[in-house]
Amino acid sequence: MRLVKVDGNYEAQMVLYQLLQERPRKSWISHERMPSFEEHLRFINSHPFWYWYVINVDGSYVGSIEATDRNEIGVTILSRFVRVGYGRMALRLFFETHHPLPAIPARRNGHWLANIAVGNEDSKAFFRTMGFSPLQETWVLS
Repeated sequence: MRLVKVDGNYEAQMVLYQLLQERPRKSWISHERMPSFEEHLRFINSHPFWYWYVINVDGSYVGSIEATDRNEIGVTILSRFVRVGYGRMALRLFFETHHPLPAIPARRNGHWLANIAVGNEDSKAFFRTMGFSPLQETWVLS
């Protein structure tokens, strides 16, 4: 398994779009509609994440992993590779080579965090098995 940087990698960017297309509505946090591919590329080129990789297993891309400068981490696996263990393996590999940025009071926790949509029970269960525990609930005024 390898973590391959997204930046400048068109094939990786296509995989990220496929991941977006597969995501169920219940797991959306930051967007309200499916972006066009051009909007997707603009988003990627805005460099929204501190670290952003696609997960490569034996030459095939199986998912992605990203982390923000606020130590928020996310893992997404293509549906045909879910429950094979790639998410767990990728997160462990990521933790071997990346450490959370230092805490900044009122701005950044000094630990890895996972923001999970309320209805995404699969993601909650995954992060729980990886040693994460609930910290807070975030609510939105709509």
